[in-house]
Amino acid sequence: MSKTFFKASNLSLGYSNQIVLKDLKFELNHDQNYQIVGKNGAGKSTLLNYISFNFDGTDFNSKVARKDVLINQISSTKTLLSDLTLLENINYFSTNSDLTEENKVKVLQKYLPSNYLNEKIKNFSNGMIRRAELSIIEIKNPIVFCIDEPLNFLDYEGVKLFEELIRYRSINQNCNILSSQEYVDIDDFNYEVINLDEY
Repeated sequence: MSKTFFKASNLSLGYSNQIVLKDLKFELNHDQNYQIVGKNGAGKSTLLNYISFNFDGTDFNSKVARKDVLINQISSTKTLLSDLTLLENINYFSTNSDLTEENKVKVLQKYLPSNYLNEKIKNFSNGMIRRAELSIIEIKNPIVFCIDEPLNFLDYEGVKLFEELIRYRSINQNCNILSSQEYVDIDDFNYEVINLDEY
């Protein structure tokens, strides 16, 4: 069975009448890792949003074949609900997880101390929010995980937690797609590069 879940033979995207990405040709497999790199304005976030079904721009008659696989994304903007507590967010965003709430909390405690469970997200720093988002990815364990500027807001310990998550997912042959201006260097992380500066 083919492991390809996304194949573009002619992908052109933009906003209104302005084209940001033109004539991209590539394919993605659900057991491989990828890094989308490019300078500011190259279309990295646009492409990541399109892959993740979060694109709200213009598709210029692109030729794309997709398979229905679970894709979760952490974007460069906050995705959690600010008026809910951390635990409420965890439960809200992981309703389809097979884990019990107790096991969800065990995963979460790797990323944040348990005394924050009942604290509202609006009181969290950007780094704490990013850690909470990573814990949700580990809990949901999607086939494909997309993340924009993955090291943003993370301190040294947070970066190590992110790298551990990526390694764990890679060992289990789940796809990770990282989008950044520069390559993200993770030990034992093999990936293919989609360099938007070449288009």
